Parts: sequence; C-alpha cells; structure tokens
Amino acid sequence: MKRPSVYQYILTFGILILFWYILSGYLEFFYIGAGIICCGIVTLISGDLIFRSNVSISRSARVFTRFVLYIPKLLVAILHANLDVAYRVLHPKMPIDPGVVTVDTSFQNDVLRASFANAVTLTPGTVTVDVTDGRFIVHALVREAGEEDLLKGRSIERDLARIFGEGGRPPSDETGDL
Repeated sequence: MKRPSVYQYILTFGILILFWYILSGYLEFFYIGAGIICCGIVTLISGDLIFRSNVSISRSARVFTRFVLYIPKLLVAILHANLDVAYRVLHPKMPIDPGVVTVDTSFQNDVLRASFANAVTLTPGTVTVDVTDGRFIVHALVREAGEEDLLKGRSIERDLARIFGEGGRPPSDETGDL
C-alpha cells in the first residue's frame, strides 16, 4: 500500500486538531500548543488510518456517513439485548443455555472485521471470543438466540457489509456447544 498523500496528512491533522479543541474547550496558548504537538505526532504515526491511499476520500466519507447512520440501529439492538438479558437473569424460568456459535463471513477488510466483532460484543448476551480471517467465535448467553441472530438473521453482518461495501454470502455456518 502506498503512503498517504500530503493532502491526506493535512486533512487527518485538521480532523484531529478540530476534535482536540472540541473536547478540550480551551483556547489558551498551552492547550493550543499541546494540541498541535499531539495531533502532529498522531498524524505522523497513524496518518494512514483515516484515509488509505487506495481509497478515495469521497468513498471514505460515504462509508463514514453510512456508519454514523447505522449507530442508532445498533443502539436499538443493544437496548433490546439489554432488556432480554435482564429479563432472563431476573426471571426464574427463562432459559439460560450458554454456548459457542461460529460465524463464517467473507469479510476481507480489517476495519469491517473489527466493527463486526465489536458490534457483536456490544450487544449484551454475546461476546466475540476469537477472530481468524473471516471466522468469528462468539460466546452466547443463550446459544439458540445467538444462532438465530448471528446465523439465521445475520442483520449485523448484512448491515456492516452494506456500510463498508463488501458483500457475498459466508462460506458455511457451524455451531458448537460450550
């Protein structure tokens, strides 16, 4: 992969410095200087993380916009899962049947894989235990519900694939007991 262009470094620095000043809220000399130094160092070390040289800025902006628009849907899923887990824990007759679910995806993008693993882990009742290439090992509080969501419904997988522009059906589905 090629190094980012000077324009991409400047844009990355601009985004970081804007974020720095929004979070700090101070416009005193010390904070301005510290912000410039810190954002400059971060830009030099990881300037290729925001804009990759083989991806256009407009494509990155579209992916970012789709991801931001996905956040409310993810928050609703997290709320629903929180209520389900709380109900199962507090209700004496609700089944808790922990198990491991293996989810195979065709994801090639590391950021997409990390986003999928985090979305699964943020949803209460499931934790991503291991990721190898496109295979995710997920521990579910209720194996049957985990299989339903991750293997049959695949809503998180479909949504993130659409956001990042990756498609394709996973090679196979496997499940295992704890």
